[in-house]
Amino acid sequence: MKLGVDEYLSIPVIKVYNTLSSRLEEFKPIKDNIVKMYVCGPTVYDSMHVGHARTYVAFDIIRRYLEHRGYKVFMVINITDIDDKIINRANELGKSWDEIVSYYTKDFFKCLETLNIRSVYAFPRVTEHISDIINLVQALMSKGYAYLADDGSIYFSIDKVKDYGILSGQRLESLIAGARVEVNPYKRNPLDFALWKAWKPKEPWWSSPWGPGRPGWHIECVAMSVKYLGVRFDIHGGGQDLVFPHHENELAIAKAYLGSNAFARYWLHTGLVTIKGEKMSKSLGNIIPLEELLKKYNEEVLRLYLASVHYRKPLDFKFEVLDQYREVLNTLYTAHDYLISILRDRTLELYELSTPTTTNNFESKIIDKINLAVSEFEESMSNDFNTPQALSALIKLAKICINISSSEEQLSDSLLLYAYGKLKSLSNVFGVLSHRMPPIDIEKLIYKAIGILIEVRSELRKRKLWELSDKMRSELNKMGIVVSDLKTKSLWRWQRNI
Repeated sequence: MKLGVDEYLSIPVIKVYNTLSSRLEEFKPIKDNIVKMYVCGPTVYDSMHVGHARTYVAFDIIRRYLEHRGYKVFMVINITDIDDKIINRANELGKSWDEIVSYYTKDFFKCLETLNIRSVYAFPRVTEHISDIINLVQALMSKGYAYLADDGSIYFSIDKVKDYGILSGQRLESLIAGARVEVNPYKRNPLDFALWKAWKPKEPWWSSPWGPGRPGWHIECVAMSVKYLGVRFDIHGGGQDLVFPHHENELAIAKAYLGSNAFARYWLHTGLVTIKGEKMSKSLGNIIPLEELLKKYNEEVLRLYLASVHYRKPLDFKFEVLDQYREVLNTLYTAHDYLISILRDRTLELYELSTPTTTNNFESKIIDKINLAVSEFEESMSNDFNTPQALSALIKLAKICINISSSEEQLSDSLLLYAYGKLKSLSNVFGVLSHRMPPIDIEKLIYKAIGILIEVRSELRKRKLWELSDKMRSELNKMGIVVSDLKTKSLWRWQRNI
């Protein structure tokens, strides 16, 4: 069936897999044209690794596609800057906890920038929201969902939440039976969790109505997401390893505090990154630091590789597969650079043309091919952000652009602009084709290029191809380059108006 421009304009409905319902659902933002998204950020006690990159690249692509579809996205990524892991790391290294936080927070932002992950609406930090967390703890206590234990800590009572375990799909009885939690005589239930941890010697602390202490892990995200996005927002995201207990506990807190119809509508989770089928861990020594990886691989190659597996599925990291995406990126840049060269030769401004103007049957067939690739891309991304299929469609579009570049003399400006615009806009969803040309010493380049032309002309003269050598001298002269043929060589100079 012939696919014209009008058919392409029928954009598919976006569907997402909601962990909460365990099924695909039509994506309907709470407020038209606005999407509010909260993604759990890092606990800043160690360097970023490829597992972190997988999650943040995935949600960056999701955010980019939603913006591509016309939504305004308010995205929040939190930073956990006080936690047991931070304190333990500080003790290991003999440094203060805030030194650890400062160093690894800078590492986090550096990695985001290097990976071409767009800045977000807010990067809230736990230590900047202590009062918000204390207020939330007080509200939960007044509602009967939290209790002050004999150790001075405040715990959330999971027995008070009727459907605890709904997000992870587990029954309360099985959770308790299989609970791998540290024995704590102060808890009423082994699955109860700390909302506020009482101060211990040599630990940082903040004042509270219950004495000095610090926030528990799960409550922080509820306090910050509600503060920045409101009591009802669209997407809550994070890695698969956060479903239980972190996100389950967040949901329990939110229901207790806000009611059953508040908080996040869709819960999205990225699959884990494994090495030879095993989860990355320090004990196995198979963690791949992101900083080291980015010294060897272009960040756009890494983005394409991470997107080559559906975000919900596990990704078994293999360097030999990663290497293959150098060629994929090269294909995209080849198409881009060919079109750029042609359009600049025609002195055209670079912009996306929504509808190419053509009555030519030859061009109509090309437009149909472009639109088919674009349609496949849109269908794939709208189906729970299926990046592997979308990437195949993008590669198909790039190859179409390469092919039409070889016959560009027969093509109109509007068609070439249309092809360029579609290649750029779809590549932008993946966060690639963003590299500018490297800085060039223009004067040095010009002199080098003229020198090569003079050498080529000298070779033509040696072969007695006088007609070609004379034509080259004539063309150079038109550009203001005067060539003089001496006995043993040719010299050139600029034509000056003296």
